[in-house]
Amino acid sequence: MTPATLLAGRKAIVFDLDGTLLDTLTDIREAMSDGLIECGHPALPAGYVLPNLYGAFPAALTSMMADRGVPESDYPAVIAAYGRHYEARAHRSSVPYPGLIAFLEDCRQRGVRLGVCTNKRHAPALQALRQTGILRYFDHVSGCDTVERPKPDPLPLLQALQVLGAAPAEGAYLGDTHVDAQTASRAGVPFLYFRSGYGSPLVHDYPIAASFDTYAELMAGDEMAA
Repeated sequence: MTPATLLAGRKAIVFDLDGTLLDTLTDIREAMSDGLIECGHPALPAGYVLPNLYGAFPAALTSMMADRGVPESDYPAVIAAYGRHYEARAHRSSVPYPGLIAFLEDCRQRGVRLGVCTNKRHAPALQALRQTGILRYFDHVSGCDTVERPKPDPLPLLQALQVLGAAPAEGAYLGDTHVDAQTASRAGVPFLYFRSGYGSPLVHDYPIAASFDTYAELMAGDEMAA
């Protein structure tokens, strides 16, 4: 089944944010480097691959600091510094993935309700969506600090679909990591894997209803109007 066929007739579509809607990696990595420097530690080396882009805040930071040998006693200061630098960057380097806006426009025209379920904190998530011009497409946005239990618990996704007026079988979840796949599996929601995001081999440990590399694939032919 093609991704477009799978999405045909869905009442609601929920998206992960980082690595699915937006490429935010430059802003995240630069803010981490600036936070380290402010606290007296070396900047991240060029080309450094972050070890964890999947967990709820501040798991990505603590994983990076452990990998870079930062003493645990410095974690709170680096986390606070990162937050200041990330906010100051205002997502100036974050961009929607190619073809995304055309797909969002198509969904809205067809009456499909859209939501975001992210392990990013709510305020930065809203800022990222607003700065990149796509917040207006979404009826619901949840962050790791607006739910009782973040992903991979199914609660945030199930709550998002409830707000959007769709049962799990009437919706779909689009994401790029194994945490997204695990969340969808636990919620009983079809998962579409965005292979051009940040990803991990572990994603294949969970059910994948369809995979896609570009958002143009989700609008193939007349399938979305079926």
